[in-house]
Amino acid sequence: MKIDTFSFRFADTQGFMEWYRYNPQQGLWIDKFDGLMHAKRCEMTEEELDELEQVIRENRINEWNDFCKLDMCMCSGNSWTLHVTYKDTMDEYIHAMGHSEAPEGFEEGKKALESYKKALANPSKGKEKILFKLLSTLQGF
Repeated sequence: MKIDTFSFRFADTQGFMEWYRYNPQQGLWIDKFDGLMHAKRCEMTEEELDELEQVIRENRINEWNDFCKLDMCMCSGNSWTLHVTYKDTMDEYIHAMGHSEAPEGFEEGKKALESYKKALANPSKGKEKILFKLLSTLQGF
């Protein structure tokens, strides 16, 4: 399957927030707040989208679909959302979210998504074959 849109946002109790999202019209947006706001914008190739889908499947992130648990009694917990849609079908998608709650394998899947994002944001530190063009960049990734 081919990814049409992707969004993953994570925030913790110390004020850190990171959100990366993709749509075909605007490309990839990576925003991070760690006391300062950092942002990167880039295009993604079909190969990079296929690699993202591979990360999703290999780490069983697709199994998070329909996870929705919010611990409303926990004011200091981490929160996250994940949304993925596909080009050729409206029947297959991933929509999941949590506040102080997460599905089995969340930490491993989150680390895999972060590693993939870092390789895209810093091609000299990641995969040599990444061929995207940076549209705008601020330091901090």
